[in-house]
Amino acid sequence: MSMQSLPLVSVITPSYNQATFIKRTIDSVLTQDYPHIEHIVVDGASTDGTQNILQQYSHLGDRFRFVSEPDRGQSHAINKGLQMARGEIIGWLNSDDTYFPGAIRKAVAALQQHPDWGVVYGKGLHIDENDKVKYPYIWMEFDRKKLFHLNLICQPAAFLRKHAFEAVGGVNEEHDWCMDYDLWNRISLHYPIGTIPEFLANSRLYDACKTFVYELEPGFSEIVKTSVRNHGTISNDWLQYYTQKYYHLGAVWFLRKLKMYQAFGPSPQIAASNRYSDAWAPQNLRLTIQANQGPMHALLLKGSNKNIAPLLHFHVMRNGKLIHKFQVTHTSFQIVIPITSEGQLCEVSIFCSQQILQDHPSIPGTKRSISYHLEDILPLSYEEYQFYQAFSKGKAHLESWVNRRVPSPRI
Repeated sequence: MSMQSLPLVSVITPSYNQATFIKRTIDSVLTQDYPHIEHIVVDGASTDGTQNILQQYSHLGDRFRFVSEPDRGQSHAINKGLQMARGEIIGWLNSDDTYFPGAIRKAVAALQQHPDWGVVYGKGLHIDENDKVKYPYIWMEFDRKKLFHLNLICQPAAFLRKHAFEAVGGVNEEHDWCMDYDLWNRISLHYPIGTIPEFLANSRLYDACKTFVYELEPGFSEIVKTSVRNHGTISNDWLQYYTQKYYHLGAVWFLRKLKMYQAFGPSPQIAASNRYSDAWAPQNLRLTIQANQGPMHALLLKGSNKNIAPLLHFHVMRNGKLIHKFQVTHTSFQIVIPITSEGQLCEVSIFCSQQILQDHPSIPGTKRSISYHLEDILPLSYEEYQFYQAFSKGKAHLESWVNRRVPSPRI
């Protein structure tokens, strides 16, 4: 079979300051035994010698091309490479990853045998900065239901048909960490994804790599956002992994993220508040809770008593009626008020026993009444409230609650 009759494969490599690894990446592409390849490196104006390395391959003509200019990050660089690509099959190989010998030939053969597949992926290994094998990437036959629970595709071991890649709009540039997981979710809605039980690529893991450095943020936010957008909720597997590993961040940190993307479904929101912009609360804190998308079951307050008084007493009113009392005896406090909303809008007033007058920070000559510093106000849905209760009892209780949770994904 002549080279002209073989589909052109465009390998796209986003790059930024990866002089330590990029030669190994490029050589793993150029030494493939598949003859019809173009390698496109999209460099973000590296300053570590990467550009000098790229220049060493410029004599290869159409087989190797690169650009080096400022960009908006890895996702943007991949989309730039997609626009430059002439091939009908796309490989996405990051600048610290490498291909196994024969990887491209095997992927092309699989796609030719299955013309309906939009993507094919094989097995992968995690390697360290010295190319030593750490452990295999998890591998299994593709199933969109399984994709809800974990990212089961080793990204450098995946090859995509260009028309499928373009049909979903390329890589979502909102993401800078789990853009591949988001991509598989979107493509799998429209195209079959196939597998071959062959090792195709090495994914490099080391202390300074993006996978580790940004796992928490933006990692968790992007996982929640992607999961909710594609499945309507987050899986227990993702929730278990992050809450157990980063339990020390506390329930409020996680609830902020889960509420932001409504990971537990429709969630009550604060429609209006008279809390000051610098988070100080007046003596009579007034809140309007919007509960038309989901009722409120509790109100979480996290704040601090900045030595206004050693003991603060609070009265809580809902729609003008006294429903709860509590007191704060510590400098920092985290209080959950059991309070259900009534109707689509719920008016809550929290009156504190102590106040001081201080100069208004932005209006000279004006005094304002303050009582305590209120870092967070979170109206909680039933499931959010249950999550908080389990979290507060310790890691073991939280693990048990997550395991009992029954999410209803939209597959």
